Amino acid sequence: MEVLVSYHGISKLTIAKMAGVEEKDIDRLLANPPEKVEIEVKYKIAVTVMELRFWLKDCELPI
Repeated sequence: MEVLVSYHGISKLTIAKMAGVEEKDIDRLLANPPEKVEIEVKYKIAVTVMELRFWLKDCELPI
């Protein structure tokens, strides 16, 4: 998710809307240490992040 936010400039709000969750859920997931987030919310965020990374992988520099 950090790559999407920092490298691609996609906001946490955009990811939250695409995942169908609240932006505060993403903030709680990224908190250090992570705060309790429902498993369904984690799943929705994970699916959205993986899908975005798949579609944007060709825009990233090779490692």
